[in-house]
Amino acid sequence: MQNFFDKWQPVFEVVVRLLGNGWRVNLLDDCPYRIKLTTPELKRYAITIREEKGRLAVYGFAESRQWRRNGARCTVSPSRGATGIADDICRKILIQAREDVEKAQEAEQAQRDRAGAGKIIKGMLSQLVKLDNWHDVLTGFQAENGLSGKITDHYNGYGLFVQGLNVEQLIKLTGVLKIYEYKRNKEK
Repeated sequence: MQNFFDKWQPVFEVVVRLLGNGWRVNLLDDCPYRIKLTTPELKRYAITIREEKGRLAVYGFAESRQWRRNGARCTVSPSRGATGIADDICRKILIQAREDVEKAQEAEQAQRDRAGAGKIIKGMLSQLVKLDNWHDVLTGFQAENGLSGKITDHYNGYGLFVQGLNVEQLIKLTGVLKIYEYKRNKEK
């Protein structure tokens, strides 16, 4: 029995020619249950076709680890010809492809910027304390006076966890935070 890829590849070779702009069947994708279409015109955008409930399910999406969106989806009857399939892909999938790629690129650039900012912050902190690797945090640290902890990065700012404080250090650190809060409120 012929698998999905082998059965439908000849049809989608015609579809990609009708789509133009360098679209091609991606032969590097070795899944026998789907066909993947790509083009150099829309880097990191893919269209996958697989069989679902007796119809061809067509998904268009930006391939990104930093940006997630459901993408565009439509179904096509298997009895449709290559021209009809190409028309549906143009009207229902490719209409938002460029926008999805741009949003994915913006999200990836923002991630690179955050990573660069993290390196700068680590550089500044390393001049004050010894940095340690901790799992799932920006960095861990150890101070010369025996204090240690971690610094986390959140959507709304940074977090600081300090352990090893004696009562005097706890009061001083809390006082520093209170003074900072007072100055910040005064500036507003």
